[in-house]
Amino acid sequence: MDDRLLSEFLAEAEELIDELYRDLAALRGARDEGRARRELVGRIFRHVHTLKGSAAAAGVATASALAHDFESLLDAVRAGRVAVGEEVLSAFDDALDAVAADLSAVARGARAGTPRGLAERLRGLAAAPARPADDATPEAALPAEVARTLTEYERQRAREAAREGARLFVVEVTFDLADFDEQFRLLGESLSERGEVVSAQPGVAAGEPDRVSFRIVHATEETREELSARVSRFGATLPGSVSRPAAEGRDARAGAPAERETAAPSHAPEAGGGDSTARGPEQAAGSLTMSVRVPLEELDDLISAAHELFTETAGALDLALAGGPAGLGARADDIRRHFLELEERLIGLRMVPAQATLERAERAGRSVARAAGKSIDFEVAGGDVRLDRSLAERVAVPLLHLLRNAVDHGVETADERRAAGKPARGRVRLEASGGGGRVSLRVSDDGRGVDVERVARAARARGIVGTDAVVSEQQALRLIFRPGFSTAERATAVSGRGVGLDAVERAVEQSGGELRVRSERGRGTSFEMRLPATLALLPALVVRAGRQRYCLDARHVVETAEAAREDFKGSGGRSVAWRGETLQVFELRALLGLPAREDEDDDDARVPLVVARASSRGAGEAEAEGGGRVAVVVDGVEGRGEVLVRGLGRHGARWRGVSGATSLRDGTVALVLDLPRLLGA
Repeated sequence: MDDRLLSEFLAEAEELIDELYRDLAALRGARDEGRARRELVGRIFRHVHTLKGSAAAAGVATASALAHDFESLLDAVRAGRVAVGEEVLSAFDDALDAVAADLSAVARGARAGTPRGLAERLRGLAAAPARPADDATPEAALPAEVARTLTEYERQRAREAAREGARLFVVEVTFDLADFDEQFRLLGESLSERGEVVSAQPGVAAGEPDRVSFRIVHATEETREELSARVSRFGATLPGSVSRPAAEGRDARAGAPAERETAAPSHAPEAGGGDSTARGPEQAAGSLTMSVRVPLEELDDLISAAHELFTETAGALDLALAGGPAGLGARADDIRRHFLELEERLIGLRMVPAQATLERAERAGRSVARAAGKSIDFEVAGGDVRLDRSLAERVAVPLLHLLRNAVDHGVETADERRAAGKPARGRVRLEASGGGGRVSLRVSDDGRGVDVERVARAARARGIVGTDAVVSEQQALRLIFRPGFSTAERATAVSGRGVGLDAVERAVEQSGGELRVRSERGRGTSFEMRLPATLALLPALVVRAGRQRYCLDARHVVETAEAAREDFKGSGGRSVAWRGETLQVFELRALLGLPAREDEDDDDARVPLVVARASSRGAGEAEAEGGGRVAVVVDGVEGRGEVLVRGLGRHGARWRGVSGATSLRDGTVALVLDLPRLLGA
């Protein structure tokens, strides 16, 4: 198998699967027969058809075979042979879950497979006896040469539209070959405003080789006069009569005989309309997308090269400015700004919205809830937060474990919730937030909370604590992360083997992040993964502590200042007077475990300090809470600038308060400090 072809297929398949999940969710909300449902089914069919063919071309036979059976069931629905009910919707969900799992296994190099019995289930539903057809055959009122070219799917669309009160019209139009695709698109958009195109049959007008004609079957509730006025702007006409809607009588043949056209064009028998494979001129030959895919490794090399070029250029500019002519400074600032904009755009190419990651986790949560027999509403927030692509991949499995835990251990059964005075349906919320080179992903539920006594009983039963030991709430919150620990009485398909939260904690630590948990008995539990961004451009303040330089997120910095020794109060100078306030003082050296300053006893020394917010939240929130403003004593302040922060991965977990590293203009490496975390916020 060609690795490059497989990689491109998996990237394309991921996008298709995400779209399919969204469309299936929308289909559940549009179960009634109608235009929206028909369009959804048609779009889902086309995506599955594409997925089937692409999988076969890439050599992924199991996914292709499963997509084929999925496609067959969708085909039966499109043709009206099978109704869209709960059984069919569940089969759609299970088929897509299986295809996604199969491709995920292929991406990991693992063996793929299809769940037992799924293919037979899909085939059985597709082969079910057709639904009884009604007597409405509105296409019989169409001109014979038009009616006989309708496909099975187009006939079904016509019947359904007629049942909903629409009339069928034939619209004829001829366009110049040079711009027919754009003109056809505009006409189609206009027709779709008040109806739907059932069929579009292209042909070549007799005696006019440089023009292309179309005969369109259109379903609408508009009158003939209204539709004629709409299409006349495009030079189109309505030559024949119209079928009556089914609502006006079951005999759709009551319409007047259709008029015969003169100089009728020659039409292809299966030309694209409705949901057939050929869709019309709007899908003329050309690229499906203007985007290109670039391996992350190549993108990283490009970002590094741009940053090195920026550093070297900035250094050269600084030297030139030392003795350069007037006006050179402004030019140098422009060059620096352009480089920073380039870096930011390059980094942006690595980023993806969190929405897709959250939606995949949400879908997995819904599957887990179905397996557990629980009714749960899932909420997603923060989908516009952008994640580094590699980080998005790393958090996928931890999010799944957190959702399983919320569904199985957090949210109660409907009866338990009613007894506790809660709504029968539970709620689980997934939320992403970001800033300062760090991303937070939170999973919270409104369930029972961590039951300290239950955790204590499980710990005693496993010999983790003594039989008479008292387990506090904080101890209970730590015990649930212990490898192999579970409060479940037996293992189920959802959880119970004690590997979920342990796996989450290990994954977060390996990414250089931290996992926080809050729980309230009877109210619910919240798990938060705080992770460093793999790559980010950060506004920073460069400071010195000892012989090293460090970068602070400038968004946490209020200002820089100097204070006299006599301004410091309390034992060991633990507070300082600042603008009418008294701030708590921290030594950056002490926070980093470095030796104390040598000039501490020098009463005449001016002490440089950074006034900063200790909270990782916004300035408005921090000040409203009484602020969390502190004074951090440093050995020197060297200025501000944009720095390219690189995550330290699992090594970052060793140093609390260190979110990454960056290369300064002179080529030296500086650690980037997460000041709120360093201060214990």
